[in-house]
Amino acid sequence: MRQILFGLIVFAIVLLIGSQAALWLGRSLFAETGVETVGSVTETLNAQRVVLVFAHPDDEITATELISRAVAEGAFVATITATRGEAGTQYPEIVAQEHLGLVREGELRQHGFALGLDEQVVLGLPDGGVPEAMSDQALAARLVEEFERLQPEAVVAFHPPSGVSLHPDHMAMGRAALTATQQYASRREESVTLAYTLNSRPGSRRFGGERYARVADLQPDPDFALDADASLKIRAWRIHASQAEYLRETTGVPVWLLYTLWTQEYYAVRVIEP
Repeated sequence: MRQILFGLIVFAIVLLIGSQAALWLGRSLFAETGVETVGSVTETLNAQRVVLVFAHPDDEITATELISRAVAEGAFVATITATRGEAGTQYPEIVAQEHLGLVREGELRQHGFALGLDEQVVLGLPDGGVPEAMSDQALAARLVEEFERLQPEAVVAFHPPSGVSLHPDHMAMGRAALTATQQYASRREESVTLAYTLNSRPGSRRFGGERYARVADLQPDPDFALDADASLKIRAWRIHASQAEYLRETTGVPVWLLYTLWTQEYYAVRVIEP
């Protein structure tokens, strides 16, 4: 009996060690090496007012950890989203396509409420047509109007050349956010922190195909990382019900597994001087 019990204990230990080794190996496939992991968002961004600029409902999932920490640290946090997501594909189909914009805006606002956002702005530009709807200059001017009202000390946006996924809407909003931050910093005569939300370059190159390998090549080196709470990401996709199976359908990887392995958010930072 003792031998059987000892054998079971040894088997359990070996299984535990093996599973931990597999987890470590899986996470190493996504990890950026040599990037500082920080604790405080407000200290790192030197800001108590943070505005995030995105293109579509669900884009904010890229920054759930940053948003959550900034809110917990008492910062004012708001999002500006260009479109209502009306032209998107549903994963799964939950509503008549003609009503998708209304539903996705609702999902966005529900997620923002869950994260504790102070304000959410939806510009109502055409989904999939942001660059055609407004010139970069006009879009930047529209963002400056919101910045003047919201008074951010830090802006978080897409990196213009890569846009997280090379989506034209993402890149247009990234360009506009950069120009708007420059103009806003000049008007307020104070520096503003601009942070770009980034993909995991190792994960993108290994699992993202040609498109995301290109994204990885275009991205700058990250300046800091945040250890991300996977439950925030999983909750976000659950709230965005019309997109809940997007990752599984497009990559074959379920949400829970992706965020078990991709455990950090990465950001590149620029200080925009007046």
